[in-house]
Amino acid sequence: MDLKSYINDARRGLIELPQVDEAKMRIERLNRLQSQLAENDLGGILLYDPINIRYATDCRNMQIWTMHNAARYCLVPTEGKAIMFDFVNCGHLSKGLDTIAESRPGTLWYHHTSGDKRPGLIDAWADELADVIAERCGNTRIAIDKLEPGGRSALTERQITTVFGQDIIERARCIKTLEELKAQQHSALVCMTALRAMRDMTVPGATENDLWAVLASMNSTLGGDYIETKLVVAGSNTNPWYTEASNKVLQPGEFLAIDTDMIGPFGYNTDISRTWLCQPAQPTPEQKTLYQTSYDQVHTNMGLIKAGVSLREFAEKAWKMPERYQDLDCRVLVHGTGMCNEYPQVPPLAFWERTGYNGVFEENMTLSIESYIGEVGRSHGVKLEQMVRVTDKGCEIIADFPFEEELLN
Repeated sequence: MDLKSYINDARRGLIELPQVDEAKMRIERLNRLQSQLAENDLGGILLYDPINIRYATDCRNMQIWTMHNAARYCLVPTEGKAIMFDFVNCGHLSKGLDTIAESRPGTLWYHHTSGDKRPGLIDAWADELADVIAERCGNTRIAIDKLEPGGRSALTERQITTVFGQDIIERARCIKTLEELKAQQHSALVCMTALRAMRDMTVPGATENDLWAVLASMNSTLGGDYIETKLVVAGSNTNPWYTEASNKVLQPGEFLAIDTDMIGPFGYNTDISRTWLCQPAQPTPEQKTLYQTSYDQVHTNMGLIKAGVSLREFAEKAWKMPERYQDLDCRVLVHGTGMCNEYPQVPPLAFWERTGYNGVFEENMTLSIESYIGEVGRSHGVKLEQMVRVTDKGCEIIADFPFEEELLN
C-alpha cells in the first residue's frame, strides 16, 4: 500500500471519531488556567512559551521559531480575556478567538532585532506591560513562565511582583477536558496510521531518515504541527538510546526503534514508542529477551496506575530494572503528556532523592509509560512506551498500536 492509501484510510478514520468542539475546548482551558491563578492569589500570568500561549488562547504563530525567539507574548488576567502581544503585522491571527480581548504589536528585545537598543526597548516593554497589568489584572502579583533577567528586573522596578509560572500552567494542563481527550484521540489515530506505514516500509535499503520522514509527512498532511525529536533509529543506533535519525541504511534482522514525540492535530502530542525487526528476518534469542523485558516493564507499571495512587507509592512498587540494564535506563518511569511532555514525571526509586517529588495520579491525566532496555557494549536495544488516560479503575489506552508477537516469549 502506498503512502496515499494510508493517508486516505486515516482521513476516513478521523471522520468517524467524535468531533472536537474547538471553541468549547478553548474556553475550558482558559477557565482551568484562571482557576489556578485565583487559587494562587495572582492577578494574571505572562506567557512566552508558544505551547503555553496556545493552551491559554489557541492562538499560534511560528511555533518552532518562537520557541527560541521571544517574538510574541500574552498576558492572561485572572478574570477576563487575554491580551496578545504579537509579532509584526500578526494581529489577524487573534481574530475570531473568544479567548483574546485584543491583539497589540509586541515590543521585541531579543538580540538580533534589538542590538544595542535593548535597554530602551526593555523599558518601553515594561512600561506598557505595567500599565496593562494595573488596568486588566488589578493585583500586580503575576506569574511568568519564562523571561530573561533584564525583563523581570524591569517589571520589579515598576512595582510588579513576579513568581515562577510554569508550575501554575502545568497544574492546569495536567487534567484533560473531554474535548482535549477527543483531540488526543485524533492525534493518536494520525500517529498510529504513520506507524503502520513505517512498519510496512521497514525493509532493507530504507534509511532512518526515510522512515522518520513518513511520520513527519503523515502528521503534516493530516493537520498536525511538528515532530519534537528525530528518534527513529536502527541497528547499533538503538544502543545507547537518544541517537537521532541519519542516512544509515537498514539491514535485515536489525531492530528499528521509534519514539514518536508527534505534535499532531489540535496541537496534542502522541508520545509512544515501538520497536520491530527489519524484515525478512527471524528474531534472535537476545532480541526476544530485550523486547520481552521492555514489554514487561511497561505493562507491569501500567497495572499500578490509577487515580489516587501517589507518585512515591508508584515508584516504590514499580517494576525493578535488572542490574545488567541499569546503566542505560532512561530514568523516567512515566511522564504526563498533553501538548508536550508535562507534569507529572516519576523517576525510578533509586533517583527519587534527586528528582522525585510529591503528588498523586488524578483522573483524566494522560501519561506516557516509558521503557528502554539495553546493555552497555551490546549492539542493540528496545524502546517501548504506552500512552494512557488515568481513571479511578486504572489505565485506558489512548494509542493502541500493537506490539510484536514474534518478539514476545
